[in-house]
Formats: sequence, structure tokens, C-alpha cells
Amino acid sequence: MNEQVNTETPAINPKNPFENETEFTDYNSDYGEIVPQIRMEGCQIPLLPNRQEKSRIRRYENIVGGFLLGHFVLMNVLFLILGEGFVWLVSLADGAMTELPENYHSLAWEYFNNTSSYTAIMMLCIAGCSIAVTCLGCKATKIPISNLFQTKNFNFGLAISYIMIALLIQTATGWLAIGIEDLLEGVGIASYEPDLSTSQNIKSVMMDFIYSVIVAPITEELLVRGFVMKNLCRVSQRFGIVMSAFFFGVWHENIPQFVLAFVAGCFFGYLTVKHNSLIPSITAHMAVNLCATVFDILETYHLDTAYDIFEVFYMLLVIAGAVLLIKMLITERFPRTTPEQAERGVRIALTSPLLMGVLLCHIGSAVFMIIQENI
Repeated sequence: MNEQVNTETPAINPKNPFENETEFTDYNSDYGEIVPQIRMEGCQIPLLPNRQEKSRIRRYENIVGGFLLGHFVLMNVLFLILGEGFVWLVSLADGAMTELPENYHSLAWEYFNNTSSYTAIMMLCIAGCSIAVTCLGCKATKIPISNLFQTKNFNFGLAISYIMIALLIQTATGWLAIGIEDLLEGVGIASYEPDLSTSQNIKSVMMDFIYSVIVAPITEELLVRGFVMKNLCRVSQRFGIVMSAFFFGVWHENIPQFVLAFVAGCFFGYLTVKHNSLIPSITAHMAVNLCATVFDILETYHLDTAYDIFEVFYMLLVIAGAVLLIKMLITERFPRTTPEQAERGVRIALTSPLLMGVLLCHIGSAVFMIIQENI
């Protein structure tokens, strides 16, 4: 009896259309939203995308870029309005008691920059805009917010391991940033670095702590590893992780924070796709910011003994993080890119005007800061 040979083309998995065994399939979006005929019998995805497929990939990238441009503009406008409101209220109070000098406006802004109100307003602007853009952006790209928290295979032990690796990254990138700055200074260029020191005002310390340790990690991860990376991973997880990490870096608009944010962003992105959740990245992000904030507070209040004890504890965690990172590099692998995915990655992103536009805005702002620093 002759055996019947099956000549039908195997069905394509909409969540792994490029048959990439290194990706975490549970994290992927349905590629049928880009190639609707993917479920048709005999459908095959060619090496090179056609015009329609490119257009649909570019559409998601432009949605990301458009919402991030809106975030950039709205955040700055909102901060300016609220800051001017603060200055106006202060001028009303001072004007009732004495005649105001001609340069009062600039003096009032300088005063505002050193108050807890500055941190509170900054926190309100960044957090509010990040949450709004995440919610509206996910709705526009049909990503339920709940899909960002479908945590898989994550536990307390892994959380501690990821925290220690994140602290190692924080330390290593700090040394790397110092080296880059030294090279720039060697050719006569002073890099811009924001003043992140903690004020001695107790209210400012509390606001800085709340913002740095709680608000920033949650809202930044929602925006970058949530809305941005989820959409940029539609074709390739590797592309989405690296591209969102690069955006996360340039978003900080200075070299030291770019180096940390980019490397840490790649690590946070990997954790997100591995566990199909933002919870691991938020946890590690909080730990990094917590340690940096504690160091700043201890240094600001000249608590030298406590600083030394905390530094020893921190370095023990960093050493453990090095061991755990080596183990992770041996036992796990970063998502790779197939030839088909490579043809749908950087080349299409470079022709997405809104995505490139938001990156150029932040890069331009960073360059402007460096120019101002060298004038």
C-alpha cells in the first residue's frame, strides 16, 4: 500500500512567522496585522518584503515616532506653563511686599529650580505624559495594557539575580562613561552632564526619592519597554530591544546617562521579552535608581561611615552580579535575527520619518547642550 505524501505547505505561526527559534514567541504580536494573508493556505513570507508589507511595518514605526514627538512637545510645553505659573504666584507674593527688580523673572526661575516644587512639577509632567502616551499609543496600535504584564516564569530569586546584574551594568557603564568623557576632554570637548545631586532640603530629598525610585522606573518602563518596544518588536525582537534601548539612551540627552540607559535598556528589554512582562524590568530599574539615590543622599549629608558601609555592600552585589551575568551569557542567548527579519529592520526604520524625527530631536537637544557647555 502506497503511503500518501503530504505536499501541503505547513501553516505559518502568526507569532513566529520567520521561524526564529531564539525568540520568545509568547511576547510577539500577531504578524497577521502586517501580512493579513498569513493564515491563507500556501502563504509564504519572501526574503524581501513587498511595498505593502513595508508600508504596514513603517506605519507602526511612525505611530511610535508620532506619539513620542507628542510626548516630547507636550512634556516641555506643560512644564513651561506650570513653571511660569509658579513664578507668577511667587511674583504676586513678592510684589505685594516690595518693588520687583528688572531681572526678577530670571531670579524667580533660578529659585524655582532649587525648590521641591520643581521636582514635583517635573514628576507630574513626565509621569503624566508617559502614562497618557502609553495608553493612547497602545490603543492606537491595538495592544491591551494587560498584555504588558502577562508575567511568565518569574520569581523572587530571579528578581534578586536581575537586580545584581543591573547593578553591575550600572557600575561598568559608569566607568565607561568616565572614559568617554576623558577622551572628549582630550580633544578639547567638555561633555554636558546634568546636576543630579540631591538638595539638602528635606522636602526636595523626599520628592527626588519618590520620583527617582518609584515614579520614573514605572512610567519609563511603561513608555519605552511597553508601548515603544512592543511595537518595534513586531518584526524582530532583537531590533525592538536594541532600537528602544537606543531611544531610551538619547532620551536622557547626555553621555553618562546615555551609556547606562542604552546598555541597561538592552538588558531590561531582554527581561521583558523573556518573561512577557514589564515587572522584571521595573524591579531592576527601581533597584538601580534606588542605589544611585542612596549614594547621593549619603554624600549630600556627609554621612561618610554610612556611605562606606553601603559602598561595600553595593560592591558585593556587583561582584555577585558579574558571576550571574557570566552564567546567563553561557546558558541563555539574546534573540538573533533571521535574514528575512534583517530585511525588515533598520532599512525600513530609517525611512520612517516620524521615528527618525523624534530621535533627531533628542540627539539635537543633546548636541545643543554640549555646544552650550563649550561656549
